[in-house]
Amino acid sequence: MTQQLPRILLVDDEPENLRALERTLRRHFDVIATETPDEALKALGSEDFAVVVSDQRMPGMLGTDLLARVAKEKPYTSRIILTAFTETAEILDAINRAEIYRYITKPWDNQDLVNTVQQAAERNRLLTENQGLIAALEEKNKELRQLNQSLESVVEKRTAELRQINERLNELAMTDPLTRVLNRRAFFQRFQDEIDRSKRYKHHIVVVMVDVDHFKKFNDMEGHVYGDQALKKIAQLFTSNLRKTDLLARYGGEEFVLMLPETKVQGGMEKCDRLRVAIESTTFTGKAQEAYLTVSMGVAMYPEDGETPENLIKAADQALYQAKESGRNRVVQHGPEESFFVT
Repeated sequence: MTQQLPRILLVDDEPENLRALERTLRRHFDVIATETPDEALKALGSEDFAVVVSDQRMPGMLGTDLLARVAKEKPYTSRIILTAFTETAEILDAINRAEIYRYITKPWDNQDLVNTVQQAAERNRLLTENQGLIAALEEKNKELRQLNQSLESVVEKRTAELRQINERLNELAMTDPLTRVLNRRAFFQRFQDEIDRSKRYKHHIVVVMVDVDHFKKFNDMEGHVYGDQALKKIAQLFTSNLRKTDLLARYGGEEFVLMLPETKVQGGMEKCDRLRVAIESTTFTGKAQEAYLTVSMGVAMYPEDGETPENLIKAADQALYQAKESGRNRVVQHGPEESFFVT
């Protein structure tokens, strides 16, 4: 029996974007495409969808308004916003008011788009199963009240199953599906908590943006399978060389972000250079032979380079740009006048 593909709803008023989304996703999902929020609401009234992917800026209704209605009427349907606008206020509105599962910026990476929608569909499946188990458990409890105490083990078993499902849901919401490190959303949540703690105790934080050099060329030459393996291996190398208190997240594509709490810039630079050397010294599997990859890193420090996650990421990203412009495979510290290189 052929497994039924998850059904997803696409909403975008730009026909070219809608067709591009549909081409990318139709191999993996049962896709319904609509050009207006009204068409989308009509489809939602007659069918169930695992995921709704909506553009933000549409005539007559914002994507966040549409997805807020989806959240109210069909809370288990995963909601993804697609936008070229990345202002903090707009993103927070999407997450808080419409309870957005993820947001994707234009232009999107096709593989990242597929991975994100697959994860959202899995969330919908688990939530639906979870609700089914809860309903079944409630019915079973009515029967159990009429039975003797020997049936208490059934309740314990059902409770354990629900706990495992909830743990799995939490894990899916916090981790990148490919590398199994934190995703961007989870990183920003933890980042703000660490800034608040460092503000209380007057600690420094080092923030690092990491980009895999020439990764697109590697991916094109070796193929996506080996590209994915390389990203997973890089994430493992970082994780094995970090403290338990350090945070690593996949920021998107071939970019990662590091947060090193209670670390001053010199110590952070030295640690980053050790990580850079570890990647440079590692061989990666290609189609026919071993391959080598390097990384460029941009370093910023709290509070000198900013006191908010957005400002610190921006400072680290500027330093990363300098690292790539200066030849790649190096670590660059953000600074108002000049940067310090480690090569």
